[in-house]
Amino acid sequence: MSIQITLTAKELILYLGQEVQINAIDHAKHGEVGILNYVRDRIDGNPMTPTAGVCFHGESFTRTVPLHSVRLLLRPLPGLTESEAKQCFRLGYPYWDQREEVSLIRSETQIEIVSGPLKLVITTLGIVSSERWLDGTASPARVSVLALMNYLDSLFIDTRGYIERGLAIAVNTRPE
Repeated sequence: MSIQITLTAKELILYLGQEVQINAIDHAKHGEVGILNYVRDRIDGNPMTPTAGVCFHGESFTRTVPLHSVRLLLRPLPGLTESEAKQCFRLGYPYWDQREEVSLIRSETQIEIVSGPLKLVITTLGIVSSERWLDGTASPARVSVLALMNYLDSLFIDTRGYIERGLAIAVNTRPE
């Protein structure tokens, strides 16, 4: 397995407008947090690409930073709150009876959200499985994976394994 040491331009572009940290000892802003303003993919003949533009508090200009120096600030999946888990369930199962209790079981690599006969499992690598228990037998349950993943992305939850691979920094606070 090859080790990815940088996010690609296509991966970073999903996080435009979000906070990132500069991780390059030789950069003047090493260790500082700024807002990701733009991402340039490789342009033939342009030695300044691929790059990202990061704006820092108190500065009126955007600094150009190599992609390998940018680290996302993401929440680990096990940091999902009970109310966020309930919303995951509601989005994943629009037919779910919302009066049912929801329980959240966390581990380092996944979360399980259970309500009544439905069980939803999400791993830190974004793998989603869903099952319905009926008469002691488990069967697949239809779940809206796209709505679920979009919601987790909106919460800055890492569902792509970026933290594990060193491409993001784990933060335990929920962004405003």
